[in-house]
Amino acid sequence: MVRKLGFCTYKLRYGEYTSGDKPVLELLDYAGRLPCTAWRLAKLARTLDAGLIYVNGPRLMPPAAVVSRLTKIPIVFHCHNRLFQRSAITLTGRSLQIARANAIACCEYAAVPLRTFLDQRRISVIYNGVEKVREVSRRNPSGSWRIGVVGRIEPEKGQLEFVEAARRVAKRVPACRFAIIGAPMFSDDTYCKKVVAASEGLPVEFCGWQNDISRVFANLDLLVVPSTPLEATTRVILEAYSAGVPVVAFTCGGIPEVVRSGKTGFLAQERSPEALAECIVSALEMGTAAMTAIKNRARSYWSENFRLDRYRKNVCEVIDNAVQRHMRLPESRRVSTNTGAEYSG
Repeated sequence: MVRKLGFCTYKLRYGEYTSGDKPVLELLDYAGRLPCTAWRLAKLARTLDAGLIYVNGPRLMPPAAVVSRLTKIPIVFHCHNRLFQRSAITLTGRSLQIARANAIACCEYAAVPLRTFLDQRRISVIYNGVEKVREVSRRNPSGSWRIGVVGRIEPEKGQLEFVEAARRVAKRVPACRFAIIGAPMFSDDTYCKKVVAASEGLPVEFCGWQNDISRVFANLDLLVVPSTPLEATTRVILEAYSAGVPVVAFTCGGIPEVVRSGKTGFLAQERSPEALAECIVSALEMGTAAMTAIKNRARSYWSENFRLDRYRKNVCEVIDNAVQRHMRLPESRRVSTNTGAEYSG
């Protein structure tokens, strides 16, 4: 997709590692690859006459910091998830210090581990932005509720808790149908098989990966987000706001920063299938007028805070400020850089 937009792309191989906590052997492998990766990044940065390095994940922050130190190219680090493993926090934090980097966090929850290492003025919390979900004809009402979870199928997304909650909901509200939209992406299908087995005997449809999110929401009456504390602020909540689909979620991670319980959505106060089921049933039992008010507030909340154009503008301002701050440094501490069209899009 990036190439189709007319940008040059380069593939940098850096091993495959377990999500979350890394075993010792993987940490050693990562460390062994670091010098070679830093050398390749430095060569590429000089070839492109880069004016800024934008790092989109913590694994490449250490080699990028080395490059920044050697070449004096400024860095912006975008943190999309909270760091938990102590070694990852320390390594990323020290790298940010070495590079005198600026950081963008997708929510305050993700920003917390970084605040130990960076001056507060160098950290910007910028919530995700999403495009308006295209209007699609809503499904024909059949007297039943269609309740779904959307996302890659893995423990972090909580599909197993969703199925366990669905079993309880179905006993209390028989006119419910459930959908799991997504597929395994960065792991094998072991967890997916557990979810399938747990859903036996329930009216659960496994829809696979869907590219048209508008049609997904057009066929849902309620979106459930049963994510674990590993989650930051998932985009699917904001897409549901735009589409006018009510959201039920766990109170964990960065989710409470974007879901106002009882106003723009519903939050289960405990992270358990029982609490999630209770929250879903409470939402289904709301009157039409009250539910419509929540949908309208959620759509307004998205329009005021989470539009894609606003997100792009805020990110570009951080990038521009980082470059301008670098250009104001004494000549001995910087190199000539190109700014402008390379990053403004």
